[in-house]
Formats: sequence, C-alpha cells, structure tokens
Amino acid sequence: MKRALLGSLAGAVLALILLWNQPIPVRAAQTSVVPTVGETSYGRGGGWRGMWVSVGQLIRALSNLTGVDKATIQAELQNGRSLAQIAAANGSSGDALVQAVVDTAKSRLDQAVSNGRLTQTQADQMLATIRDRATALVNDTTLGSQLGAHAAKVSQRSTLGWLIQATADQTGLDVATIRTRLRNGETLRAIVTGAGADPQKVIDAAVDAFRQAATAAMQE
Repeated sequence: MKRALLGSLAGAVLALILLWNQPIPVRAAQTSVVPTVGETSYGRGGGWRGMWVSVGQLIRALSNLTGVDKATIQAELQNGRSLAQIAAANGSSGDALVQAVVDTAKSRLDQAVSNGRLTQTQADQMLATIRDRATALVNDTTLGSQLGAHAAKVSQRSTLGWLIQATADQTGLDVATIRTRLRNGETLRAIVTGAGADPQKVIDAAVDAFRQAATAAMQE
C-alpha cells in the first residue's frame, strides 16, 4: 500500500506540472484524497441491488488461492496477462478464481435472503450476474492498461484538488469560484496571477500537501 501511495504521489507531482499551464475540465466537487490502487469494477448502483465485482477483489482472491503477492499480480496485469493466465501459471485456474469470488458473494446473498432483504429469486439472479462479470474480468487481458489509466485519472483529480485548495489559500478566492473559472477554460496560472498572487507559492503549498500526505502514510 505504501509503495502504491508513493507511486501515486510521484504521479501527482508530475500531474501538477502538467495541469498548471493548461485548461482543466473540472467535475463537481472533488476531494483531495490520495489515490490507492484502482478498482475497475462491473456493477450498478449501491446496496444489495448494486452488488459488484472489482479487480481489487479478484486480485485478493487470486493471492489467497496461489500465494502470489498482490504487487506481483498487479505487475503481471501491467504486462498484459489476464488473471486467468496468472492463475494458471501459479497452480490454479481462472475458473477457480471465479468460483472463489462467487462463493464469497453467495454467503452474503444467502444471509440477505435469511434476513428478508432479498428474495431467493433476486439472490439467484444477482449471483448469476456476479459470475458472468467475474468471468469477464478474469479473462480480460486489458485489465493492466485499464487500471493504469484509472490510476492516472484518480491521481490527476487528486492533484487538482490540492492545487485548487492551494490557489484558494493563496488568493483568497473560494474553491467554487476557482472551479467555475477552470470549467470556463481559464488556467490555474491565469487565475493565480490575475488575483495578484505568487504562482510559486501556490506550487510550494501543493507540493507541501503531497509531502505531508506521504509522511503520514509512511507512519501508518
């Protein structure tokens, strides 16, 4: 986890440099959260009706089945291998991995049926969907590139949050105003200099936020 966090921080610093001088498409309220390993998933909604299968869940299950550590599995995914291929190379199989995830989901669904939160028909339908989606993920050789792209997006959004907060602190502008101006095509540098603030102080403040986050993470 610490290695992933430091990698994310390094990516965030690079993203800071790239974001500073270009217009940025801003979504509604992003928070300054340091990203962890991306979790590409299939599913919809929340609660029991939104049961989902994530890559992170499958990686953990594969690690338990084979004894291969999660970092190695992630590296293999980045090299273009599927989870099924990694499983087969380490004494297991894609089918066994899917079944492990399905078994875990079934125990939860059975409990939901017992508690009256789901009917048996609903649980059966959801379990079939989980199996189908897990099978698709397990055999997908593009997961590594998808996770990399997802992590890059999360890193950029996290970096943007720090930059916007630092801009607000240095200029006195509120965060909502800064986001609106970014959506309208202004760059952060233009916003900062237009408010009479020092761009370097904004960068220093954002980098300091990265440093503090890294220090805190290493102490956990």
